[in-house]
Amino acid sequence: MTAARHSQQHLILREPKAPLIGTIGAIYHIEITTVPAIYIDLIALTYMLCVWFGYAIYARRRARQGQSTSLSHSLRLHREHWVRRMLDRDIRMTDASLLASQERVVGFFASTTLILLAAVFTAMSASNVIADMANQLPFNLTQTTEQVQLKLLAIVTVLVYAFFMITWSLRQYGFAAVMMGSAPTPGETIEPAEKARFIDSMTRLLDVAGHDNNKGLRAYYFCLAMVFWLIHPYIFMVMSTVTIVILAQREFYSKAVRSLESSV
Repeated sequence: MTAARHSQQHLILREPKAPLIGTIGAIYHIEITTVPAIYIDLIALTYMLCVWFGYAIYARRRARQGQSTSLSHSLRLHREHWVRRMLDRDIRMTDASLLASQERVVGFFASTTLILLAAVFTAMSASNVIADMANQLPFNLTQTTEQVQLKLLAIVTVLVYAFFMITWSLRQYGFAAVMMGSAPTPGETIEPAEKARFIDSMTRLLDVAGHDNNKGLRAYYFCLAMVFWLIHPYIFMVMSTVTIVILAQREFYSKAVRSLESSV
């Protein structure tokens, strides 16, 4: 009876489950109801989505309030000064060049997203190889080919979201170029209220384009964290936390933010 019990315990511990549960069961030689690996994966994915969208909401709210240092808030002030001074210039070649430069940067990320999508789809055709490599790592968690395919599909979904955000940002910069072309010249007779309305409208358009570009870039960063999901969901959660810390440091406490804040 003792031998049968140990044999049963041995089979249970080899099932996919969280490493901590398996370790406790091995130490105390007790039968523990195992947690399927798919549940751990879902918890890790839910955690990543919560910290991602929670940070996005907090960053947007902090930028709107403007009471604390924020990269988005500082850039909005600079965009407003840019549009205001652009209206006082007869020759706007420099302004058009700056806007075209921003479009090129955003366009680069749009084309890069398509390359990454092709790479992930290629990896999906070798899901069994990736699963075998992950299972050879020193972690007490077994992954099936189907689990790897679902994780890669989740990465594809995030990349598609990034592509839509970045391309929409690119189009909005194109709209801003059209507005720049229709901007009144210094010699025109224009009401102060109409001029203020134009400044506010173009500033908001540039600001929304910048926010959508940020959303696409954040999706890029979390795709990097999701790569660690293929190794282990716990490492994935750790890297999601690290990603948030890095984003917060750069957007709220970096030297670049302090420089932008002090110059307006």
